[in-house]
Amino acid sequence: MDTPGAGLNALIAQCRKLEAALPGQDEPSASAAMHRFVAAMDARRAPAGMWSPLVLAVLVMMGGLGVGIGALDLLLRDAGSALAAFALVLVCAGMALALAIGVVSFMGGHAFGLVVLKRLALGLVAVGILGVIAWTQGDMRAVGPVVALLAGLGAWLVMNSNGFYVFAGYQMARRYMERERGK
Repeated sequence: MDTPGAGLNALIAQCRKLEAALPGQDEPSASAAMHRFVAAMDARRAPAGMWSPLVLAVLVMMGGLGVGIGALDLLLRDAGSALAAFALVLVCAGMALALAIGVVSFMGGHAFGLVVLKRLALGLVAVGILGVIAWTQGDMRAVGPVVALLAGLGAWLVMNSNGFYVFAGYQMARRYMERERGK
């Protein structure tokens, strides 16, 4: 039985393996297959899975807003509205920065971006679960944690979709071929 995220972990491992091979020589058969794959993807109007980074970004930002709403709700009672609003802005800005780093790295064909995006999705799920637990104990309203949990689960599903895998492979293959052309 596969462990949760085995497909995503395998994708990250493959991307790291390809990154390790970037400076060196590759096997001609792998290179030919990669050229055919990229040519087939480039021949399409839009590469398969091109929707996935956009959907992922929307879900992560929605989850960040859910985490921010949870922080706002917790701080509003005790710390005051100014500090609570600052926490909301800080959480959303931090989430946007982490998302930007992950997506830019991913779109550049780096395995690091996949790792950042995976951790963001899992972090949203974890914070959402903790928030829902706190809500069941009467500590806060459920809106923020539920939004964070649903967005994190949605991001996790997108990252484990076939379209995302194909697009990630396409980005890595393009990076590899660009490096190969530069030799």
